[in-house]
Amino acid sequence: MSVYGMTSVTVGVSDMDESLGLFRDVMGLQLDSDGEAPRALLDAWGLPQEVTARLVELSCRDYPAGHLRLAQYSPAPTEAVRLDHGPGALDSSTDIGPKAIDFYVPPSMTAAVEAITGAGYAFRSEPIRYELGDIESEECLFSGPDGVPALLMIGHRHPPESMRELPAGVRFSEIATTSVVCADPDAARRLYCDVLGMEPGTDAWVPEENLHLARRLTGVATATGMHFLVLSAPGEPSGKLLFVHFAGVPSKRLTGRMRPGKLGVNLFSYTVGELDATLEKACEAGATLLRGPSQVGEKRIALLLGANEELLELTEAD
Repeated sequence: MSVYGMTSVTVGVSDMDESLGLFRDVMGLQLDSDGEAPRALLDAWGLPQEVTARLVELSCRDYPAGHLRLAQYSPAPTEAVRLDHGPGALDSSTDIGPKAIDFYVPPSMTAAVEAITGAGYAFRSEPIRYELGDIESEECLFSGPDGVPALLMIGHRHPPESMRELPAGVRFSEIATTSVVCADPDAARRLYCDVLGMEPGTDAWVPEENLHLARRLTGVATATGMHFLVLSAPGEPSGKLLFVHFAGVPSKRLTGRMRPGKLGVNLFSYTVGELDATLEKACEAGATLLRGPSQVGEKRIALLLGANEELLELTEAD
């Protein structure tokens, strides 16, 4: 096995205190660290010398996967990775690239929705309950800080290998899943399964009888079909990737958009064994080495671009 699970998702925000008001104060995520980003890390990310960043990492009671790393950059960024909802939306919800960060909540969905709306954030969809194979989920999507899509999910029928049981008193989980709108599910399988050693869970087309519900959830009215591919590190129920493929819908690619220094989802971070060998195999499988490997303190890291505009930060294991 090469990959050890998604440790964190980095999200660029314009106002750290406002973002903490949601993720820490309302959703109850635990603040693990708060400080200035080392210059060596910003260099490894390819950011100009004049850019600084405050980085805050949050977890769900120290669980090692699915952390949320918030980044407030200075000077403040003006470009969003994805802006596909509300006034001024420049993108479509079917554009190829990173989409939403997902959190499990305990029943009932009403309590979670009221907590989020009470904090001033608006939902894009009402709760939708649907089945896909042996999975039964209830989900709804809201716009988080700077419009980043965030999804709440109840696993009414999810296998234990795909859903961590929430500790008593926890109202919102770690980042259980991050979704990517996908042009080519086969390319995702080649990189994540064949090279990084991840395993597929759900890998299926949405049944026709549930397609209208999936359209309502995603805000896509004309998709003739939707395919869901869920990938995870072996034995790790959180930090999963969900690749969503829309059939019959014209779309553009969010080329160059998922990058540090922008608002929204910047990076998917993984720890890997044998970094150089992993990068070589990944590039043979169709990925692109964007930067590195670079030395950041005692760690070596590299940025790897997948086939669906997703950007991975790979850190070599000790």
